[in-house]
Amino acid sequence: MNNDARNLSLQILKNFDVSKKQLSVIQNNFFLSGNYTFSAKSRAKVLTNEIIRYRGRIDYLIEKISGRKNKNFNKDLISILRIAFYEILYDNSIPNYAAVSTAVELTKKKINKKAAGLCNAVLRNLIRKKEEKVDWDKEFKKNKKWNSLPIWLQQRWSRNYKNDIFKKIICSFNESPKIFVRNNTLLTNKALKEKFSKDGVDSTIFNDFFLKIKKGSKSILEHNLFKTGQISIQDPSSYGIIECLDVERQDVILDVCAAPGTKSLALSHLVGEKGKIYSSDIDKSRIDLGIKDLKRHKRQNIFWSVKDASKDIFPFADKILIDAPCSGTGILRRKPDIRWRREEKEIEAFSKLQLKILCHMSNFLNIGGTIVYGTCSIDIVENWNVVQKFLKIKKNFKLIELPQTINKNLIDLNKCFSTLSEIDKIDGMFAARIKKYG
Repeated sequence: MNNDARNLSLQILKNFDVSKKQLSVIQNNFFLSGNYTFSAKSRAKVLTNEIIRYRGRIDYLIEKISGRKNKNFNKDLISILRIAFYEILYDNSIPNYAAVSTAVELTKKKINKKAAGLCNAVLRNLIRKKEEKVDWDKEFKKNKKWNSLPIWLQQRWSRNYKNDIFKKIICSFNESPKIFVRNNTLLTNKALKEKFSKDGVDSTIFNDFFLKIKKGSKSILEHNLFKTGQISIQDPSSYGIIECLDVERQDVILDVCAAPGTKSLALSHLVGEKGKIYSSDIDKSRIDLGIKDLKRHKRQNIFWSVKDASKDIFPFADKILIDAPCSGTGILRRKPDIRWRREEKEIEAFSKLQLKILCHMSNFLNIGGTIVYGTCSIDIVENWNVVQKFLKIKKNFKLIELPQTINKNLIDLNKCFSTLSEIDKIDGMFAARIKKYG
């Protein structure tokens, strides 16, 4: 069994730089292809997630500490330095000497002794700089690269948000995500919290539907309640979009762009056994994940199909949930790789697709029915702007107020559901509730 987490991390980081594929896909491909121990995979996942989160900052510091451009480093060496810089700066469980020695040995193995000497010198310089004074990084923090987000994205947010909120957003996306569990059991949240406690999981009650996990999150995936589908890992903001639909027992709902189906599963519980959820997505591989999850949850009222929400034919319904494809700027804390895979031009491209989907799906809504249009973006171009354009095109549709169950603090001036990661302590989401009148 291979227990070398750093070597595994090195391979994942190099692959991400070249392919720009989703980090989770790259991780899973490597985990399945090699005979790695559970601890090596767990450690590599944490390392690569956090290094990708801080990559902009780490790369900036590597250049400043080394005095040379990153493009002049060997590709293996730049990845090794990223791992070591992260461990020295942010991982208190790894002594500095261990971070240096393992990085140097890995460099010798992957490149040569000369490169190992350079690696050692750069890392020793970082440690000296760090130990000189408490605020050694004060000057570095003045540079926008410290924020570890593309400059174009920072510029968009600085235009759209007040300076204090902008700074809070930046900070939040450079933090690890909180883990929330949705309670599908017959237990009260208090009783579930007590059960978790006995099983070594420390949690707090977040609201009527969710517990926030403080300690023991790794145990959740192995917990019997998770394996039997009685609890689900989901962010409360994602569930908030579902709440906007005001679901009732026995409802029949179209859930489009739905894979891998986290929202479909939540809807399934709300409509009950006599209700039906017609879930669809354009991506067959993601639908397969949704179908696989049905077995764990033992749900019989979700019906999956491969459909393009921008052009295919759907059955008519009173309620439609559109979880629109988007830039994902609201979930950068949960999926840190998105920041490096997105380009600014994609924002406008997504908005055009979103409007196309919303206009097309409105054709399958019964008179008096409601559509909830939602995204995991915090960009107005993908959110309120799309809704405005739709309402100008479709005169028989009106924006209506959200259900009273929605926390008033999460309703914006346009009467839409809107969350920001740092302000609301959950993912950034948007949703509008629209009704058809004739």
